[in-house]
Amino acid sequence: MEGKRAVLQADGSVKIETYEVPRPKPDQVLVRIRVTQVSAGSEVNGIRSRRGAPGGNFPSVGMGYTALGTVAEVGSEVTGWQVGDRVLCGGNHGTHWLVTPGLAYAAEGIPQQFMLERLPDDLDDVPAAFCVLGDIALHGIRRAQIQIGESVAVHGQGVIGLLAVQLARISGAYPVIGLDMVPARLELAKSLGASHVVNVAERDVVSAIRDLTQTPFRFRGALPGLAPDGGADVQIHATSYIGNYPTLLKAAADRGRIVLIGATAGQVTIESHELLRRELKVMGSYETGMSEPHPYWPWSRPRNHHVIWDLIRRGALQVDPLVSHLVDYREAPALYEQMAQGGEGWLGVMFRWDDA
Repeated sequence: MEGKRAVLQADGSVKIETYEVPRPKPDQVLVRIRVTQVSAGSEVNGIRSRRGAPGGNFPSVGMGYTALGTVAEVGSEVTGWQVGDRVLCGGNHGTHWLVTPGLAYAAEGIPQQFMLERLPDDLDDVPAAFCVLGDIALHGIRRAQIQIGESVAVHGQGVIGLLAVQLARISGAYPVIGLDMVPARLELAKSLGASHVVNVAERDVVSAIRDLTQTPFRFRGALPGLAPDGGADVQIHATSYIGNYPTLLKAAADRGRIVLIGATAGQVTIESHELLRRELKVMGSYETGMSEPHPYWPWSRPRNHHVIWDLIRRGALQVDPLVSHLVDYREAPALYEQMAQGGEGWLGVMFRWDDA
């Protein structure tokens, strides 16, 4: 049986290729994919890194890790799954994906090869797909430990940033500041609950955040910080740009928390004086070891998926406005070209594989 899939080439282009779909082993499940969702940060970074290193010896690889479809075939040793079950899996962009559900939590290194979850009957594929990117945003919000009335600035208003804006608002933050350089994304952020927005191409980010986060009181007898008025209590870094790390330090309130959920790589110089004197906290957010719940951290990935689904059901989390493209898989190469050029003209991208 032949299938189709999107493959990242050595030169950074994306092509649709035909391949032979493998039959599942006795402990495997074969999923026939209907819809996949693009994770723009990691996928576009992969494209740009190859284009930035021409002539590199890169292998062709699949991209993506959010796929929805139905179980097409079940191995003889698999129990609990039946042909026709509607499922979420960690598949790449393509028509089929093999899953080994018995090893669901045994291989943290490549978790997408083992993720298989039933989809809720009361949610269509498109909103249900947001549980994965929603999980990424939600874990970052949990890491930030936002308190009611704290100020939050979200850098980057892509899909994950816009989800983080909504989750910060749900958590009781005020003000909630959305920052980006694409006007359309800033307008959408305002409609989804950002109390303020900042166009980073037009304003100085540090002064803008400090102007919007004036500290209304002083602790009696305490020495003033390096920046006595303002600064964000929490900042969420949801962009693929690593160069603004120093800006986040300067825009933070004393003892502010910075959570890094953007797909970045590389090195950047920061001023340790900011961290030391102002007692700032910088945290990564990658859900390492979060496949299963732990007594000290019950929010596993599957549990977060169900929290996101519940928020969508109740109308507390808006995801329909985040979809800019729901298109046939044949349009994938052209859309990746557009995404690699910048943030204009697209937001949430999904591919349909029904007709392949």
